[in-house]
Amino acid sequence: MTRFETAQAAADWINGARWKGEKNGLENTKALLEALGRPDKRMGRIIHVAGTNGKGSTCAMIDRALRECGYKTGLFTSPYLCAFNERIRFGGAPISDADLIDVASRVREAAESLFARGIYATTFELLTACACLYYADKQADFSVMEVGMGGRLDSTNVLTPAVCAICAIGMDHMSKLGNTLSEIAGEKAGIMKQGVPAVVLSQDEDVMRVFREKARSVHAPLFETGIIHTLSQDKASFEIAVELPANGFTRVKGNLPGEHQQKNAAIALNVLDRLGVNMEKAVKGVEKAVWPGRLEWIENVLIDGAHNPQGAHALKRYLDAYVQGKPVVLLTGMMQDKQVEACASIFKEFSDYVVTTNVNWPRAVHAKELQNYYKNAIAVEGVENALRHARGLAGKDGVVVAAGSIYLAGDVRNLLLPEDKGCL
Repeated sequence: MTRFETAQAAADWINGARWKGEKNGLENTKALLEALGRPDKRMGRIIHVAGTNGKGSTCAMIDRALRECGYKTGLFTSPYLCAFNERIRFGGAPISDADLIDVASRVREAAESLFARGIYATTFELLTACACLYYADKQADFSVMEVGMGGRLDSTNVLTPAVCAICAIGMDHMSKLGNTLSEIAGEKAGIMKQGVPAVVLSQDEDVMRVFREKARSVHAPLFETGIIHTLSQDKASFEIAVELPANGFTRVKGNLPGEHQQKNAAIALNVLDRLGVNMEKAVKGVEKAVWPGRLEWIENVLIDGAHNPQGAHALKRYLDAYVQGKPVVLLTGMMQDKQVEACASIFKEFSDYVVTTNVNWPRAVHAKELQNYYKNAIAVEGVENALRHARGLAGKDGVVVAAGSIYLAGDVRNLLLPEDKGCL
């Protein structure tokens, strides 16, 4: 086996498959895992989480709760915020460069062995295989696996979970998932499996109808979050109470800002209830959970990964509630495949000034093109220059809101917290 010389070389090879791989349902991932000796059977109990918004936060809460209970946990999420290694975490820490080199080298050998059969894995399929192999090597007790996109045809859907969960459904990735909430919900519901408990957020009735029908068709026990009792909500935290099937009336105080995190916490608690863990310890873990880049304050800069209308509305509600009487400067950059106009119509409602920039990513909208969606916006190339300009406009009394893309959020966070190691 030829090993990668550096972690960057490994990451470049994985990302390079974006243009070389060929998506083939779930068959590529199945073949890849088979060639690796089925590490998916040795990565502990699996929690599989889908949804349009909130799945990353939900995964982070579940992971932190399980660690508080004393378990060894893997956490697979996407995209990364600040560094590639964050996509594959163990014990809350990103995979080390040495371990990334090791697992990526082994996955490459397996992937190349499949070329003769006409199987060319995609970037996300390779990442999924790397995560499974790593968590098997680390002998994880639990592996929390976030769906990349959709659910039914996502590479993570080859896994057999102990519990699956579906968060809020919204309009995103419509070209691939459908143009209605029901169609998108159908793709997300594709992660439900025969006899596997499914926890779903109670939401739009058309969405719930899809979930219930799918659960019945595969004989999956369905658990809906139901009523969430809000006990308190402030700028930085919340306290809720929910009724759990096994543990009854349960209270938790979360330290993730935004009222939408109440829903994610309710999902996490229901998943933990289904897993049968020590709920007293699990609640303490949920309360300690962090998820950077989502309504995260660093000095006078609020970083948020909102990149679709649902996320934009959540950001606006937060600002309306907790940022009053201060000038707000929006620093924004977006991807071409997102609902740029719809998001801009929401962002401009809370923005006194707008600075557009182009994120360093192939799918990014150019700053000058993005500028056209706003009145009197300023286009500044380069995130560092754009941040400097936005902070200048905000002055000492104003607020900079960096939103529109998780990649923008990561770039801004790297500039403000360059020493952060990405541990949760």
